[in-house]
Amino acid sequence: MAKIRDPLGHHDWNSPDYVSDWAERQDERERDRQEPFRLMAETIPYDKKAAMKILDLGAGYGALTQFLLQHFSNATAVCQDGSEEMAKLGGERMDDLKGRFSYILCDFSKQGWSRKLKGPFEAIVSSIAIHNVRTPDIIQRMYKELFPMVKPGGCFLNFDRTSPPLEDQMEWLKDAGFKEVKCFWKGGSRALFGGFRK
Repeated sequence: MAKIRDPLGHHDWNSPDYVSDWAERQDERERDRQEPFRLMAETIPYDKKAAMKILDLGAGYGALTQFLLQHFSNATAVCQDGSEEMAKLGGERMDDLKGRFSYILCDFSKQGWSRKLKGPFEAIVSSIAIHNVRTPDIIQRMYKELFPMVKPGGCFLNFDRTSPPLEDQMEWLKDAGFKEVKCFWKGGSRALFGGFRK
């Protein structure tokens, strides 16, 4: 199959061929994500055997969900994504975790997206997804909308590109109500950052 490239940086998440090609390219990068994924798992303030609910925003084919469900042996996850093709691929790739995860399809850049999700969640996480919104005002609104979905004592952790600027995003998290907001890891143009709901 010919490689499908996206010179303008736009994504066609409804195209099976595009999603398949994109996922293959991501597979090559998974090794580089193990360190921030491990740090994210260790930063979630719950025991490895805790029966907790995780929400993975922009979960895609489930690489982060898979990692966290293997780390937290009694956890379940809700995978939010806007692409039916991505959800299908995630279902195939996480077949060995069947019964511990579900997909909810909605667009987190649209107001009211959180109404489709039944919280609260001990942890809300995201990996290389929220930057795709591209509009700072919408990302800031998203952070405000997800704060009430975090269970007191829980957290929101985002591993993503540092665009919009990391400092701005951390301020938005504080404005949304998160405490102890900080950057836990940084490598090149990507960072792991987030905060806690007290």
